[in-house]
Amino acid sequence: MIRTEIKQINDCTVVRCLTSKLNDEYAIQEWGDELMQAAKSPGKAFVVDFNQVMFMSSSALRVLITLQKTLALQDVPLLLCGLNDSILDIFKITNLDSIFKIRKGTEEAIRSLPYLE
Repeated sequence: MIRTEIKQINDCTVVRCLTSKLNDEYAIQEWGDELMQAAKSPGKAFVVDFNQVMFMSSSALRVLITLQKTLALQDVPLLLCGLNDSILDIFKITNLDSIFKIRKGTEEAIRSLPYLE
């Protein structure tokens, strides 16, 4: 099971991943379902905080890509934050850093949204 905390901050949905490894296929599927449910009423933006995550499998990346596509259809930006250096390297190597908006932390992600200034 992937533990998460979902709350609204400044009209943004903020999801904090509280599990250190996103590598269990079944748990990732459930996590994806939870994210998609939250994406049904995302507010003005959707932020996923990976500050406590040390490892992320390709299945977790697929969930994020699906989430990105779902939110794009609603014209809602998806921001990722708190990625450690090794996970950030994976995003850069796979060129996913050009698809996702990546920020250092939740507060920076929310502040970077122009309509929330």
